[in-house]
Amino acid sequence: MANNSEPKGLYGKYRIEKVDGSPVDPGAVYFTLRLDTDPHARAAIKAYVESCKREEPKLAKDLEKILEELKRSNV
Repeated sequence: MANNSEPKGLYGKYRIEKVDGSPVDPGAVYFTLRLDTDPHARAAIKAYVESCKREEPKLAKDLEKILEELKRSNV
């Protein structure tokens, strides 16, 4: 029986598809983060906000709003 507390490393866990059904680039590299359960994901999003806020202020604001909602709900 596998020890579930062992780090798994990087592995395929999710399938990425576009909402409109158009194909994704098969050579693209995606990294999916689950913000509601992973505190490391929230830290990564905070860094992403800092990195993109000048070029993508709306995206940064939207991500900050999600982080604030998660914080308020104690998730």
